[in-house]
Amino acid sequence: MNEKTWISKTPFGPKRIWAKLCMVISKWSCFPSSVRIKILRSGGVKIGKECFIGAGVEFDGLFPDLIEIGDRCVITSGAFILSHFYNTEDRKFYAGKTQIGNDVFIGLNSLIVNSVTIGNSATIGAGSVITRDVPPNELWAGNPARMIKKQNENETRLHTR
Repeated sequence: MNEKTWISKTPFGPKRIWAKLCMVISKWSCFPSSVRIKILRSGGVKIGKECFIGAGVEFDGLFPDLIEIGDRCVITSGAFILSHFYNTEDRKFYAGKTQIGNDVFIGLNSLIVNSVTIGNSATIGAGSVITRDVPPNELWAGNPARMIKKQNENETRLHTR
């Protein structure tokens, strides 16, 4: 898992306000994916080439700069990607990098609720809740998500071409 940092105080400067504004505007369905991606990049999210981000996808408004998305990824409508979380054991908030590899497909209304790494060519099923790292070339689904099957190269290319 990625390195996590305890959050003692939430940043509320102009940079954070701009990032939050970009995260809110990017959810609007009136924008095509290409415009949505430009708005998200402006807010601090690192997004690779040839990606698709559906309407209503929400990104962490506190730490968007900790989110990295690889090339040729598809993130469908209603997905929620966070880079901070609350640990119930010590009752503190933590932030860490959320990394999404190349050629990843994230299904409708999926939640990524922890600082995790999703490997290249992974597929996340609709409505899944990702709380731990997903290895490359695997199909994960459920709440909490678990590995359903390993995918071969032909299966992983279908959703990104």
